[in-house]
Amino acid sequence: MNQEKWNEICFLLSENIRDGISENDFEQNVIQALRVLDWKEYSGDLQIRPSFPIGASNRITPDIVINSNEKRNLFVIEIKQPNLPLNTKFQQQLFSYMRQLKLKYGVLVGKVIQIFYDGDLTEHEEPVLLETIDFERDSQKGQKFVELFNKSNFSYNLLDTFTENSLNKINRRNEQKILSQKILSPEYELKVLQLIKQDFLSEYDGEIIDNVLQTLSVNISTKNYTEIETIKIKDNTSEQSQIKNERDKTKYIINETGLKLPKNKFVLEFVRTYIKEKPMDFNSLKNIFRDEYQGSTGVINQLDFVETKFANKSNKRHFTGSENILISSDNIKFVVSTEWGKGNIDNIVNLARKEGFKIDEV
Repeated sequence: MNQEKWNEICFLLSENIRDGISENDFEQNVIQALRVLDWKEYSGDLQIRPSFPIGASNRITPDIVINSNEKRNLFVIEIKQPNLPLNTKFQQQLFSYMRQLKLKYGVLVGKVIQIFYDGDLTEHEEPVLLETIDFERDSQKGQKFVELFNKSNFSYNLLDTFTENSLNKINRRNEQKILSQKILSPEYELKVLQLIKQDFLSEYDGEIIDNVLQTLSVNISTKNYTEIETIKIKDNTSEQSQIKNERDKTKYIINETGLKLPKNKFVLEFVRTYIKEKPMDFNSLKNIFRDEYQGSTGVINQLDFVETKFANKSNKRHFTGSENILISSDNIKFVVSTEWGKGNIDNIVNLARKEGFKIDEV
């Protein structure tokens, strides 16, 4: 059954598509494909280009939002012309809808189908590409897509299991990539030469082996292959750095208050104290607490921005408790990053001292 449905979807979204079809016309084919998966507009299963209010004056209009029988939003679909490659700009548009609507799953449909996830199963700030599916009949990936996104079978539990398996595959590929880089490094060439020497020590004098090895070079190279897709993974070095940061127990005292603060609380209290003594507008504060001092998330960010960016994450990577929300002189609510360790805390310590604050490390 899944195979038959997938083959029909291939017909509707690829084989029966004329060259140069417009995005609006292609949308009708996507709606037909959704009917194959038993999602029907007349039943209220999908909203086509619905308009959702965002804030006081803005609105978003995703292409299609799929609803449950209880009219709860389940996932969002963004549609692009099938003659265009699915680029980062298109993906970012989908990501925005996922976050504004607080949806863990989004589907991008065009030349191929891409499934994205944004939730607590991964620590990535950006939604993760779980799968890219070409329109090929009898495709195993396509049949899995039908299994997961068919109305009668739709379940977040099934999707989460699929996501965990996909992330495990992604992590395994990343580990293989890291190992490959280590083997190809100049440092490993020396280890190979040492292994060769050890292998021949029972037959030849060590000095003879060294003399021979000095005339030789070791060249390990990759075989020719095509990398199907590149996926952003957390760098292994950053994980090692994080472990080291967790071991560093240094605490900080601001202006001899006697209160010993861990790194993230120190940054929060420093920013809080700073705006009490030197109130200013948010843009000026961003110029003082520059993003690069922290790294990936920035030192401070507007509360609305953080709530949207991390809408599907329980860990917002910022102090978002009501007691920790700060307000600039132009009445903008903002929050402070919690992501601090040995690698970036000195930037804030140095800034604090430069601004005239006494900082003691204990």
